[in-house]
Amino acid sequence: TTAKHTAKIIFGNDRRPQEHFVYTDLRELFPGYEFDFGKSTYKGEDPSEGGFVWAVPGIYENVGVLDVASMHPTSLIKMNYFGEYTDRYADLLKARMAIKHKKFDEARTMLDGKLAPYLKDESQAKDLSYALKIVINIVYGMTSAKFDNAFRHPKNKDNIVAKRGALFMIDLKNACLAEGMEVVHIKTDSIKIANITDADIKFVTDFGK
Repeated sequence: TTAKHTAKIIFGNDRRPQEHFVYTDLRELFPGYEFDFGKSTYKGEDPSEGGFVWAVPGIYENVGVLDVASMHPTSLIKMNYFGEYTDRYADLLKARMAIKHKKFDEARTMLDGKLAPYLKDESQAKDLSYALKIVINIVYGMTSAKFDNAFRHPKNKDNIVAKRGALFMIDLKNACLAEGMEVVHIKTDSIKIANITDADIKFVTDFGK
């Protein structure tokens, strides 16, 4: 299966990689966050258990859409979720981004050169990028699965990979509203702002950094 193949790439022959995983208590990163009896709350809002969704129904003009690139994979990496194996997962993401941006020489050196044979014909790069995307994304899904698997931390009842992104988006929404922006929609990793200006875009970008 794709999941088993991905586990081999990241964890090698380690049959219990979970013993090296790192669990992050999100209450320490986001003061005020609580998770009790399967229910999350943060600053008076429900971040949900998969991705934060918020909207103000209406008709708007000049709406700008800004999104977080690779939100879930980046959260996983920033929290060092896989412990000593996190860098291996990060290499997959870096390789995909290198291929996506046509930095083929750089990609050929990544993952101990294992991608090089598949980049001899650069016309195949798009397919390789898509294959890496599938591998990268399946990992997040497995970290939050209800069943035991190589990617799931036994303490992760809280789906912390997706939750970190949701809590960030709540902070971003509140910061934009405080700046007087007309925020009209948020869905998982994207924010829509009506009558958006260059200053708004800079604010959101800087906040994301």
